[in-house]
Amino acid sequence: MILNLSRLARRAVGITGIALLVILIGFSLLTHLAPLTGRELFVIISGSMEPAVPIGSLVVTTRTDATTIEAGDVVTIRAESGVAVTHRVLRVVDTPAGRFFETKGDANDSPDDGLVPAGAIVGAADLHVPYAGYASAFLSSGLGRAAALSALVALSLTYLLLQLLAPTLDASSQKRAEPIGS
Repeated sequence: MILNLSRLARRAVGITGIALLVILIGFSLLTHLAPLTGRELFVIISGSMEPAVPIGSLVVTTRTDATTIEAGDVVTIRAESGVAVTHRVLRVVDTPAGRFFETKGDANDSPDDGLVPAGAIVGAADLHVPYAGYASAFLSSGLGRAAALSALVALSLTYLLLQLLAPTLDASSQKRAEPIGS
C-alpha cells in the first residue's frame, strides 16, 4: 500500500514538474519569438472588447499595412501617450491628409474620441488567448519569475526526496508482506 502511494506521489510530482516546465518554456518561446515573426503581444486589461476579447486575454497582433485594414477588423493602436488599445474598426476614412480609422470597443456605447491615424495602428489583432495575459504579466514580473523558479525547485526537490525514500519504503512494505513466523 505504502509502495503504491510512493510511486503514485513520485509520478504526480514528476508529471506536474514536467507540465510546469513545458508551460514555462512555451510562454518563453511565445514571448521571445513573436517579435521575430512580425507580431507583438498585448495583455487586455479592460473590458472594452468583451465578450469577444475578455479581460486577461493575451492578444497576438500582426503588423499590417494600414491599407489592408477594413471595417470590422480588430486592431491594436498605440496612442501618443504610448498606451496600446485593442478595438474594432467601425469605418475607414480616406482624406487628403491620409487614412484614418474610427474605432470602438465592442462593449462601449460610443466610438472612441477622434479618428485614429494610420501611423498609430500597430497591426491586426488576429488571435487572442483568454487568461494567458494574466500568466504573461505575472511571469514578466520579478515576483512571477521567482515564483515559477521556486515551484520548479520545490517540485524537483520533492521528487528527489521521494526517490531517496523509495528504497526505505520498499523495505518496510516487504517486511509487512512477509508471513508471521518466518
